[in-house]
Amino acid sequence: MTTQKAGGGAGVQRPAGVDGGADGAPVDSLLQSSLGRKLRDSYQEVVNEEVPEKFLALLDQLKKKEVGSGDDQP
Repeated sequence: MTTQKAGGGAGVQRPAGVDGGADGAPVDSLLQSSLGRKLRDSYQEVVNEEVPEKFLALLDQLKKKEVGSGDDQP
């Protein structure tokens, strides 16, 4: 993947073509807006997913260990 320096940002890199397609043409704002909505929707679905019971059990075990190890210290 080719990268080019972002304007004004020291050491900031971004993929070539971010501001435009392979031919340098700007990305259509309607397309960009649609992609943004789809990404937000996908992210929201992940955020709203339930935490699997196995993970909750592991977190509970870790919490009990932390509380138990705190009693041994002066």
